[in-house]
Amino acid sequence: MKPDPGHVEATALRDYVECVAELLRVEPAASWSECGSPSTAYIALAARYAGRFLMVQWTDGRGWCLAVEPDGAEAPAVLARWPEPVRPPPALVARRVHEALTEAASHAKGSTHEPDRR
Repeated sequence: MKPDPGHVEATALRDYVECVAELLRVEPAASWSECGSPSTAYIALAARYAGRFLMVQWTDGRGWCLAVEPDGAEAPAVLARWPEPVRPPPALVARRVHEALTEAASHAKGSTHEPDRR
């Protein structure tokens, strides 16, 4: 029996997102991805901005963004967006997120992010 062709894409996307999560020091269980139209991904962060948790989100049409977790039905408040390239290497995504978190921490009270000193 041949595997579903979408299975290969879904597995590749999951592996990609989990690699980004690992570089952000986030457990794979705190990440999610769905291969479809559009394909999407989400990584929950422990960092906070103005007292709210942050997340990293990806869609195949918009690339990555760092956003404040929404409360209820509100839309996520985007703090930084990286549309190009749409699917950059995981290390580049992690570096951009760390830089944005460091910048956000310097501008917001209630932030609990400590810059990555690797």
